Amino acid sequence: MKPRTLTTQLEKAIENREKKVIFLWGARQTGKSTILKFLFQKYGGSFFNFENLDDQRLFTPSLKNLEANIALKEGDKKGRCVFIDEIQKYPESTQSIKLLTDETDHIVIATGSSEMRAKTNQFDTLAGRYREYVLFPLSPDEIVNFAKEKAPRESFLTDLMIYGGYPGVALATNKIEELKNITQNSVVKDIVDIYELKNIDLVYNLLRLLAMQIGNLINVSELASSLNTTKITIDNYLTILSKNRVIYFLEPFRSNKRRAYLSRKKVYFLDLGIRNALIDDFRPIDVRQDLGAIFENLITIGSLRKVFYQRNNNRLYYYREIGGAQKEIDLIIETPEGKKTGHEIKFNGGKINKFPELGIGGYKVVS
Repeated sequence: MKPRTLTTQLEKAIENREKKVIFLWGARQTGKSTILKFLFQKYGGSFFNFENLDDQRLFTPSLKNLEANIALKEGDKKGRCVFIDEIQKYPESTQSIKLLTDETDHIVIATGSSEMRAKTNQFDTLAGRYREYVLFPLSPDEIVNFAKEKAPRESFLTDLMIYGGYPGVALATNKIEELKNITQNSVVKDIVDIYELKNIDLVYNLLRLLAMQIGNLINVSELASSLNTTKITIDNYLTILSKNRVIYFLEPFRSNKRRAYLSRKKVYFLDLGIRNALIDDFRPIDVRQDLGAIFENLITIGSLRKVFYQRNNNRLYYYREIGGAQKEIDLIIETPEGKKTGHEIKFNGGKINKFPELGIGGYKVVS
């Protein structure tokens, strides 16, 4: 298996036994099943795939039957780990998982898609018993491991900005074809089907509009007007897309002086390849007018990934003045202790806007 940052954390979670249930969530095609199979090979135990109805039936909420079926599904290497792939296909399994955590010494490690985790509250019945991890598309450090040939780091960053970080895309010979397939079948179609959305064209058109506005403030009323629909509908679709980690909204930093926009958020895509596929633009970086926005997206999502992977509880914001010159800080990172760092994100460098009244302890240019 190609090395992934989260693998080490999952191994520690299994070995330290701090929680008896470990969930790994993420968008489809990001590599969750590959990691799960690697852990199964390493630690042994039993393996269930809930895409298989027979495996669902075996996971019955009867402790005696459950223990017998776990033994039945054991691999060559015995162990107390129970691995479950595609757990979102059978959310009712939480009853059986609760039995295992309360009555046995098994550890359950399960993967599932963000789509169903966002939709159902079944997993909340396990409160206090589990730890959650979120798998993102490949980071700059990870994508190096997927390369077929050695190349300078800058070339991998360019690949991330054009083709994104889905593992299947990184390994594909025809990256554009693979990206379009993932966009149509694993991103848009799954969300439309799961949420029973009535208008797939509206979803596509909304995503295309958002793709052309990365790094910009989103005006829901303008989106609704452009798409000839209601503000309520757009709000609903934006919430679904955000919960399912297709897009990310960066909140404004609110100061006491009320000089910032108090409600409008900036939009980014979790994967730039999906974004570029939506607008069918795979031109080289050096000829693109949207290079600044693409680079800002790359850095902002990279910062978000660090929050999840490092589990540091940092909060991310932007800041922009109302009126006047409308000076802006692209990204503010605030620690749980309240320490703030301002980041100016510019591909070719740039000047930092400073706001002493915001209490920012340091400023950086990210280029």
